[in-house]
Amino acid sequence: MATLIAAFSLLIACGSGSDSTDDVAAPATEADDALAEVSKILAPEQSFTFDDYVAAGWKKSKQYDTETVPQATDIWYGFFNAKDIEVRFYESHEIAKTAGFENAAEAIDQSFREGGQYGASNRGAGSSAVTKYKAFVVAGNTVMLCEQSVDSCIALADVLGN
Repeated sequence: MATLIAAFSLLIACGSGSDSTDDVAAPATEADDALAEVSKILAPEQSFTFDDYVAAGWKKSKQYDTETVPQATDIWYGFFNAKDIEVRFYESHEIAKTAGFENAAEAIDQSFREGGQYGASNRGAGSSAVTKYKAFVVAGNTVMLCEQSVDSCIALADVLGN
C-alpha cells in the first residue's frame, strides 16, 4: 500500500524543471505498476446484469445515483464474502475498461490521498460509515470497487464467470 501511495504522490508532485524524458517517465511507470497491483481486467467477452451478481452471492444493499460516475448506467453497493463491493454497470466492456477504469482509478487515488469518500462510494448524508476502496476489477461490462484488495472482487468475478 505504501508503494501505491508513493506512486500517486509522485504523479501529483511538481516537476524538477529538467527537460529529460527519463525524469518524467519514471514516476508514470511507478504509478502504472502500482495501479496494476490494485486493478485487474477480466471477462472481456462477457456482459453481466444486476441479477447475475445477486445469483453469484453478492448481497445488494443500496443503489446510488449515476450522476457522479460518467457513463455508468447503474451503481449498487453491497457485500460479498463479508467485504464491501460497489458494482458499477456500463453499456459495454469497452466503456467499462476505459471510462469505468479511469473513474475507478481516480476513486482509489482519492481514497489513498485523502482517506475520504469519493463519488457514489459515499454511503449518504448523515452516515458515519466510510468505505475506503483500495482496489478495483473490470469484469465484462462492470467495474467492481473492492474494500481491501482485488482478491474479494476476483473471487466474485470467478463465481460470475462460472
